[in-house]
Amino acid sequence: MLERSHVEELHLRKGELDLRLLINHSHGHLRFMDFRVGNYPEKRDALDEIVRRYRLRKAFTLVEKQDSQNWRSVGFTREGVYPTFFRTADAYTMSRLYDEVGNPLPPVAPTRPSSDERTAFPGRKLRKPDGLKIEPVADERGRRSLVAGMNGQLRALPFSRTAAPDLVYHARARKLEGWVCAEINDSFGHATLGFAPPPQGEDDLVLSAYAGNSAVTTLHEQGVNNVYGLSPVNDRWSNELFAGLGFKVSGRLADHLRTDDGYVTTLIWHRRLSAVREPTLPA
Repeated sequence: MLERSHVEELHLRKGELDLRLLINHSHGHLRFMDFRVGNYPEKRDALDEIVRRYRLRKAFTLVEKQDSQNWRSVGFTREGVYPTFFRTADAYTMSRLYDEVGNPLPPVAPTRPSSDERTAFPGRKLRKPDGLKIEPVADERGRRSLVAGMNGQLRALPFSRTAAPDLVYHARARKLEGWVCAEINDSFGHATLGFAPPPQGEDDLVLSAYAGNSAVTTLHEQGVNNVYGLSPVNDRWSNELFAGLGFKVSGRLADHLRTDDGYVTTLIWHRRLSAVREPTLPA
């Protein structure tokens, strides 16, 4: 298990309840995976108690459309969509927000695009950085320690487990370095992608784009069909990165990531790997 300061995994088995929880302390949320249908009020109450105990801000799960109404009936809001998450069916993010002391907030309408949101950019070919080296990190211990050391910078990762990412590339160019990590779900043929540290400028963006393209190419070769990522809605550089790599926004998650500005709306990025393309950036 990764150190408590960042992320931990718990199991809640009590009576008819069987939940697996992935608590991300860096971002103040937990994702739960539900292995038994029914008993939704009891599940909600158990989650409320865990949120209060760990001083979290949000609980969420991913379900098929027919199950989303069950969660709405006990105070959860249907947010963004993960397209074809279950191979042939979309996954809906069902979320419940809490205040600073752990009291649940009333359900609200799904978050809409803001007037200053920018998710599409004119593209151009990139110039390969001098001395660029992109190398896979094969050692499992190295991949595991990377996630722990980045302490939330990967944003979308860990996604469903605390094990080391399945794929990690280390990119270097002169004084710059960065990592791209992917957690792969073989059962459903999808992967979740994260970049660390997130790009903060043009040079970081170019480095991350080349590393990201290497990761996407490898995922495609391994039979992954869909890839997902997250970025704060106000993070210009990460939004340009995902857009340049061919991702599209499929939803918005309220107060999902914690940044220096506090909790922020977060974009879900999705790309179907029908073809691998060269990374581009805005002119």
